Amino acid sequence: MCDVFTTIPHVQVEHEVPSCAGFRLNLSALTWGRTAIQGVLGCAVLWMLSPLQAQESLDVAVVVEPGQTLSPGWILVSPRVSANQTYPIIVNGAGDVVYNQLTPLHGFNFDQNPDGRLSWFSTLLGEWHVLDSSLTTTESVSFNGASEDYHDLELRADGTRLLMGKENVVMDLFDSIPPLEDPERAVIDCLLQEQDAEGNVTWFWRATEHIPPTWCTHCNWEASLIDAYHHNAFETQADGNILLCLRNMDLVVLIDRQTGDILWHLGGPESDFAFTEANGAFAQQHDAQLLPNDRILIYDNATGSDPLVSRGVEYQLNLEAGTATLLQDWPHPEGSFASSQGSIQRLADGGTLIGWGNALSDELGGGSASEFAPNGALRGTIYFPGSNVSYRARKVQAGALPLHMGCTHPEACNFSEEAIVDQGCVFVGSACDDGDVCTVDDVIQANCGCAGFLPPPSEESQCQDAVALNFNPCSVLPFDDGSCQYAVTFRLDASQSGSIPEEVQLQLSGFEPLQMAPGGFGTWTADAILESGEWSFGFLADGQEGGVVRTLDLTFPASWDGGEVRACLGLEASACPGCTDPDDPVFSPFAVNNVLCGAGPTGCTVPGADNYDATAFFDDGSCTFEAESECAVDLTGDGIIGVSDVLLLLTYFGLLCD
Repeated sequence: MCDVFTTIPHVQVEHEVPSCAGFRLNLSALTWGRTAIQGVLGCAVLWMLSPLQAQESLDVAVVVEPGQTLSPGWILVSPRVSANQTYPIIVNGAGDVVYNQLTPLHGFNFDQNPDGRLSWFSTLLGEWHVLDSSLTTTESVSFNGASEDYHDLELRADGTRLLMGKENVVMDLFDSIPPLEDPERAVIDCLLQEQDAEGNVTWFWRATEHIPPTWCTHCNWEASLIDAYHHNAFETQADGNILLCLRNMDLVVLIDRQTGDILWHLGGPESDFAFTEANGAFAQQHDAQLLPNDRILIYDNATGSDPLVSRGVEYQLNLEAGTATLLQDWPHPEGSFASSQGSIQRLADGGTLIGWGNALSDELGGGSASEFAPNGALRGTIYFPGSNVSYRARKVQAGALPLHMGCTHPEACNFSEEAIVDQGCVFVGSACDDGDVCTVDDVIQANCGCAGFLPPPSEESQCQDAVALNFNPCSVLPFDDGSCQYAVTFRLDASQSGSIPEEVQLQLSGFEPLQMAPGGFGTWTADAILESGEWSFGFLADGQEGGVVRTLDLTFPASWDGGEVRACLGLEASACPGCTDPDDPVFSPFAVNNVLCGAGPTGCTVPGADNYDATAFFDDGSCTFEAESECAVDLTGDGIIGVSDVLLLLTYFGLLCD
């Protein structure tokens, strides 16, 4: 029931090493330390570093479910069929495999640490390797004073680090069940060690001092070496306390970082929590993550379950009542069982990522990793080929993957030698944009430049004036064909005409008079579509000609700037005299001077008022009304308090009271 893979030290290497310089050795029954492997078996190491029949990359499949998408970020997995055939793989949020490379005897447990750096375990040297942005080892991290354990590593933001170690200790297990004739056994002790940035030990914890090995629920007590704890995951909390997962005890504990005492036990023979559901308990679990509000995620290998199906689980812990309530579980999509390995992770968007360990799938015959939405729906799965399994799957948030990104294909035009994550390759024949709006079918040329070609002439307008409605920047004619059309807005200012016109029309040469609409502040507007040429125009106010004939030159290329064409009724000016002061009664946003500030045709402009002035353009707030209602706020005297009263009230704003 152990996590079996070829590792050094403490490894059963199940390969026969080919002859090298007359030296041939069968390693299947030998365990070698680091010195022996690097020295005596130097030839064998070279063979394992260049494995026969190993692919440069692994044939994986990423299946995104219909209607689903993976969450943003990068999934890290490291499937292997043996230690010398390990493949760190990165999958992006679109489901694309952007890194997939054979790394013999390295790459196991590919993960991102709390400080943002990536690391993996070297099964060749039995130590952790910290990686830079090119996946090159920059630092080695090892346990001090005992054997290294490959299950977990934590490089923290403050420079400290937490490691797992193990040590064989001989103990008298007289109280074990079943009773033993010879109770003395060698036990693999679980060790935790905290180091500073220089590797000095600052904290040490030994499981046998706090948890008796006889709590093991999956031990063969007749064996000479008892793997009582099988520690496989830890997690430091914000308060410094440490969550520890002990597989062979079906136990997860929270360790007080200051005292080393166990704050609580979840699972195992002495659990502080009772599982409230019949199927609530987990067995031989891997990985645990504490969530806010006393929730916890666990990858439940589910040994002994019926049916035998591994799953991810989430519990609500009630620390006062001592209960663990199953909130949600995620069974293996194909109902498979993982006798070893596996992981679970809560994602930034509330989804869940599960690595299924050595539970095999039907897709390619190997292991897999699945991402689920917050509502439990399966988003997608990464499948590995026959017998390849990944110890863990982890997701790195978008923008947090510390690797060089670029094009990794040497044949591409934008190939980058330092790129690790494949992104944005451009090949000859790839679609592109040459920046010319007139070309079509732009593609990368043999010289890696982008170019398109001009299409044959079409029946579209060949107008070459950029101000025109139908401007064609791709005209193939060397001259204008007279097809340009212009959208022109005319505005007439009638504030100086002496009285307010009730109707205003635009007279354009060759057209029937065009009705103009009130534009506010004594103005009227009209829109017209005009062809290229010179146009004469004038205005009719209540049927009377304005007296001034004007011209608009739209001869190609038009000198008109595209703005409103303005005129003052009865005057040659394009805008009537006015006032630009918004506090003045004769203010107009169309005024170009302040000639009328403090004067002008003002008065009462409310029809029906006692002192209504038909010649006034601007209301001066002087309107008076004969009281026709007993209601004081019925300003219009129509017996109803309505919109008309509100509009009348608004005319008083901005006036000074005596």
